[in-house]
Amino acid sequence: MEIKDKIIVKTDFSDTPGARYKTDGPNSGELFLELLLTKKFNNAVEGNYKLLIDLDGVWGYPSSFVSGSFGKLSVDFGADKVLKHIVFKSDDNSIRLENILKEIKNPKKKDQ
Repeated sequence: MEIKDKIIVKTDFSDTPGARYKTDGPNSGELFLELLLTKKFNNAVEGNYKLLIDLDGVWGYPSSFVSGSFGKLSVDFGADKVLKHIVFKSDDNSIRLENILKEIKNPKKKDQ
């Protein structure tokens, strides 16, 4: 399956990802999910292609941001489907990538 779309978090969203919910402050995982991730993910599923998410160039990814965006996407659509249609690029920090993949594979439910 080929990559046909991408999200560069630094330029398409923010170089300072925030907390989980919009009520927690700017650049939240919830806002990222609503503004970019869900729509582009759904397009990738419908078009049967991969979405590249470039994680580089940001100050960091709070665990609450990761849970509120990638984790919530996984809860909604299932880890297998998410990982089938999303590929990540992280040249800056391999641990960042590992944490995001761990969250997708074992997302925290809202009551956790």
